[in-house]
Amino acid sequence: MTNTDILLEDLEDVLDDATSMPMTKKSLVDVDKIKTIIEDIRLNTPQETKQAKAIVDSRNSILEEAKKEAEGIIQKAQEEARELVARDQITKTAQEEATQIIANAHEQADAYIKETQDRASEILGNATTQANEMVTSAQNKSREMLTAVNNYADDTLLSIDDALYKALTDVRRIRQGIMNSQNKNS
Repeated sequence: MTNTDILLEDLEDVLDDATSMPMTKKSLVDVDKIKTIIEDIRLNTPQETKQAKAIVDSRNSILEEAKKEAEGIIQKAQEEARELVARDQITKTAQEEATQIIANAHEQADAYIKETQDRASEILGNATTQANEMVTSAQNKSREMLTAVNNYADDTLLSIDDALYKALTDVRRIRQGIMNSQNKNS
């Protein structure tokens, strides 16, 4: 039983011990004692509640940043692909390959974001459950889970960056091949 549970029982005892006023449903209670118990409850509110809120805020911030960065990378890759197509008049086959590469990059970015959200939700759920069961253990677990989310988000962003870099390299390779074939045909 936690300190808060004990204090709530004390509060119930004070109310049970209250003197009834004749001919009414009202009772006289020791106001000072109730105020003391309420203050003790406030002081004993588990730190995990505050930490769980911080984890939620941090998780949302990490996910939002990852999503914005992924969208920026995808947008930049699309712009570069459009510039290459317009400048070099890549053939229809090359345009289809570039479109497929961008679509794959979108799918990978969406999958990474979904995976990050699922993982962060799972970690948050575990942290909340453990915080209610064991105050001390929850404090340590919350710190570990926040570190894991940050590391996972960093790893995911690096993976997205690698995938987009590979996609851009493929587009450049195709473009170079087309330019070489055009130069040979000239």
